[in-house]
Amino acid sequence: MHKELAFLFTCFAVLTACTKSVYLKKINGFLNAHSAEAKSRYMAEDYHGFFAERKGGGKDKATALRSFMNWDGPLEPDIKILSYTKRDSVWTVVFNEQNDFTKPIGFPGWKGATIVTFDKRGLIKETLYLPDDSNPPYRPYLQPALDWLTKNKPAELTEVFKDNKLVQTEATANKWKALLQIWKMQTSAR
Repeated sequence: MHKELAFLFTCFAVLTACTKSVYLKKINGFLNAHSAEAKSRYMAEDYHGFFAERKGGGKDKATALRSFMNWDGPLEPDIKILSYTKRDSVWTVVFNEQNDFTKPIGFPGWKGATIVTFDKRGLIKETLYLPDDSNPPYRPYLQPALDWLTKNKPAELTEVFKDNKLVQTEATANKWKALLQIWKMQTSAR
């Protein structure tokens, strides 16, 4: 009897670990997707995303994917899961996010948390993003690149940085990547 009970317990533990691993891989894939198509694979049709608190209807799937491709997707997110908790179909994930904009300027990334709710089919039906108020501002890290670009690439800079703010579109995300790569190459040669 003890052997059968031990075997059943072991099977249950393995099954639970495998299930946890599957959902954690889905969350990681969703967070690190670089294209709307890749991100969409993890999302339920009735998906809704919220920022900081649940207000209104949030962003539906189509709106969330369009918004993602206007900045985050082209910058190729590199999100590291730092910790997580799970309760039923709801996961809370603490992460650090970097991308092709933050890495060249040496910004350590944004810490935050997201609450992910899965539907019965194992697709993400809701996310609630919670920013971390202790994140440092990125601007001091960007300033050396802005100074160099102002002197050396002023026309290109005005396309991606207007009124002292980042212009966030797919085109400007790609342009930022190119400009920061040029800046790094030119300034590291000195």
